[in-house]
Amino acid sequence: MVEKFLTIETGKINDYIYHIDARAYGSPRMLSVFVAKFDGSSVLIDCGSSLDIKKLIKFLKKLSIDLTSFKYLTTSHHHFDHSGGMWQIYKIIKEYNPDVRILTNYKTKELLNDYEEHLARGKRTYGDLIGVMEPIEESAFKIITPSNNFNNSPNKLEFIETFSIKGSEVNFGILSTPGHTPDHQCPFFVRDDSFEFIHLGESVGTIYHSSELVTMPTSMPTYYNHEEYMKTLENLKKISPIKAGFGHFGVINGKNNVREILLEHIHFMKEFRAAVIRFYNEKHETKYVLEQIMPMLLPRTDLMITDNSIFNGIALGIVYGMMMDLGYRKE
Repeated sequence: MVEKFLTIETGKINDYIYHIDARAYGSPRMLSVFVAKFDGSSVLIDCGSSLDIKKLIKFLKKLSIDLTSFKYLTTSHHHFDHSGGMWQIYKIIKEYNPDVRILTNYKTKELLNDYEEHLARGKRTYGDLIGVMEPIEESAFKIITPSNNFNNSPNKLEFIETFSIKGSEVNFGILSTPGHTPDHQCPFFVRDDSFEFIHLGESVGTIYHSSELVTMPTSMPTYYNHEEYMKTLENLKKISPIKAGFGHFGVINGKNNVREILLEHIHFMKEFRAAVIRFYNEKHETKYVLEQIMPMLLPRTDLMITDNSIFNGIALGIVYGMMMDLGYRKE
């Protein structure tokens, strides 16, 4: 049986990693969450907003993933739609396993506890769909420094811990991938010199199309840094994962497909930035630039949300964030 290039369904994607459609904003294909389940231990990668936690717990139980097994809750970055519910799921899982820790970098820890401005900006775009955030106690965290070692030999990468699954060892690491946000990181797993999975989060754009290898930008305000983002993309070209998860949305299967989507995104980001510059030079209005950019974006999704405020909010965000990086807007 030929494997599909993109997995969008909830379920196992290999013998230890589960993909979960968190149904963010009450819609399918908006947010992916991942769980790595090993012998006696599990790792959660992202969790969604506080509005998604109840659904996530139900999914975990449905997939027979014991809440007592969670050793780490890790993140791609601090944004509310990926980690806004981390305070809540930590409290829940801590009742089952007091030793569970939020495994992340110092910047993410700080931003998860300095959320007022981020939530206020999100509320202007998404309304009450952002959920709520609360402070997370210091003792909840295990702070790591994400690796900058993008070695093309999987066993030469830097690892945080080794887990066991049915007699084999799986190495777990986290790569530093700033650009979308300064705290962005990518958890990954290597077994027997095979780079089996990486969660790209929003380091390589977003995928909102189920039948074409096309991406959308993730140049969201206020932290988007184009220079760092493109440098991260060049670093990611050095590795060859078999499967790659996207925060929005799904799993790309096969080394060649992962490579293709990465190169496609690099090319499109150059086109997108050039288009923002061109349209802004024609008229110094955000609304005008957005209207001119939309025909570039709409063919890149087959979601039934093109007339929906969520998609419009995403489109406005990626245009405005790029304008901020270019110095056209200050906040």
